[in-house]
Amino acid sequence: MQFVHRYMRIYVTWKKNKKEFLSWDKSPYNGTFELTSPFTTGINPDMNQLTMYNLTSDQYAYFLEGRTVTVTAGFYNADATAKNGGMIAKGTIKSSTPIAQDSVDKTAQVNFNHFPDISENPLKVKKVTKVKVTVKNTRKKASESSATDLIRQYNKKKTNELNAWLRNNPNAKAHERGVKRNQIAAQRRTYAARTRKKYTQTAKTKKSKAKYAKQIKYENLSFKAGTKASTIARTIAKRAKVPLGALKLTYDRKFPNGYTVSGKPLNALKKLADSASTTTYIENGKLYIREITTGQKAKLHLTPQTGLTSHPTPTDDGTYNGQKYEVQCLMRQEIHVGALVYIDDGLKNYGKCVVLSGQREYTSSSSTVTFQFVPYSAYKTANAVRLKKAKAATEKDQAKAKLKAKNEKAKDDKKKKIIKSRRKARQKGNKK
Repeated sequence: MQFVHRYMRIYVTWKKNKKEFLSWDKSPYNGTFELTSPFTTGINPDMNQLTMYNLTSDQYAYFLEGRTVTVTAGFYNADATAKNGGMIAKGTIKSSTPIAQDSVDKTAQVNFNHFPDISENPLKVKKVTKVKVTVKNTRKKASESSATDLIRQYNKKKTNELNAWLRNNPNAKAHERGVKRNQIAAQRRTYAARTRKKYTQTAKTKKSKAKYAKQIKYENLSFKAGTKASTIARTIAKRAKVPLGALKLTYDRKFPNGYTVSGKPLNALKKLADSASTTTYIENGKLYIREITTGQKAKLHLTPQTGLTSHPTPTDDGTYNGQKYEVQCLMRQEIHVGALVYIDDGLKNYGKCVVLSGQREYTSSSSTVTFQFVPYSAYKTANAVRLKKAKAATEKDQAKAKLKAKNEKAKDDKKKKIIKSRRKARQKGNKK
């Protein structure tokens, strides 16, 4: 069966209302329409452009901002008893141009896509801390002394007491002198412990009675060490209200040093997906983070007899080792990001291929899809290289985290050693 009559149907819906427009090469029809509908990977929503020719003012009035536009396209057979095709674009009208009149036609254009406007503000979290309110005191009390000063004064007093006892008891035996020294040393230790405890309690009491003020800060959203990339991605999407489709990371890596989110939410999701060797793309109003061929089956065979209208042209940027191509065919609903298609132009059989991006065009004279593709084997090889780099980056981060932990432990051990030696020296001084 040959499909010879191209068509495009446009549905405008709002609330419970629906208006249909038909454009094809047979009568009756509503008028001439032209559509440009790109499909790409990434985080930027593809904007569809619909140009309308010579509609009445009442018909133009249906295309208002906020209303939903659905476009189906394909081909009918000779007697219009059978057709192929289906929905190729859907979205909310974001903007439109005023009606323009030239010497021949009256035109207007609407731009629509099916993805909500996401805030570009970086994600921040509210952090409330208590800050001590200090009151400047220019007058210092003469009686204020630290615990160390009091202990030093007491030790001096006890030393004088011991010396006076030795002078008054010149005939005291060595055993008696030793007992007296131990008695003085014990009194020193008791006084020092009691004084330090008292000052510690006093400091705690002053701190509890001190005045505090709430300090509010907004910091970048951050995650603790060991958090998975999938957990971070879901949190970002939820906080930024990003409609998330399937999320299945090729490499759900962990971040050994933690992770801080910066920049616009959509950019943050793209950066995170790249680090996990996973592609992002928008489809049917949702953001997908997964390998683009997930769930796809190769059913369509494109040849010159089934709609291929050009020979593939190399367009590789180096990613696929010279095996990325661009080709054109008649309008097919099956051509989209991640689609698996068999391509044979009669000169070369490319076998099973992966569609990377493209653009659908419906004009007054043609109905085509121009798309970029890469053979499936080259696509798998490029993904393997990408995954290897992501794992190497993770291993490097893990090595840095281990070194950082080791250095911090050594620093803490050194600090503890210094405190311990100072404590021993203090205790030794109290015994004298």
